[in-house]
Amino acid sequence: PELSKLAYASAKKLKIPVHPKGTVVVIQGPRFSTKAESEWFTKMGWDVINMTGYPEVSLAREQAMCYCAIALVTDYDVGIVVSEKLPPVSTEEIIKVFNQNNKKALTLIKKMLDDWSEQRKCRCGKALEGARV
Repeated sequence: PELSKLAYASAKKLKIPVHPKGTVVVIQGPRFSTKAESEWFTKMGWDVINMTGYPEVSLAREQAMCYCAIALVTDYDVGIVVSEKLPPVSTEEIIKVFNQNNKKALTLIKKMLDDWSEQRKCRCGKALEGARV
């Protein structure tokens, strides 16, 4: 929770568009979702489709590390494009936005490191207390 709050505050300071919460569905990729998948993701209430959020989140928990996901959107899903009548995107456009997002991510992470508190108040470090194997 602390790291997510830090990411949100840092993004706001940098004027990077940010949402304080959301739900991510992770698919194997790289690939585009099918229209049927897109409709299902929307019906389930998932906000972002991601290809890299797993297994990092689980591994961070296993190591009792603080973790927060930073998702930088490259394109709208096919279901959104169809339902909103948005033009489909090209691979070239996605790569262009991806490269722009990489610069934003580096700037954001540097800002987070500048603002990072040495004192951890979260319970992440105690995540494995009482765990059974």
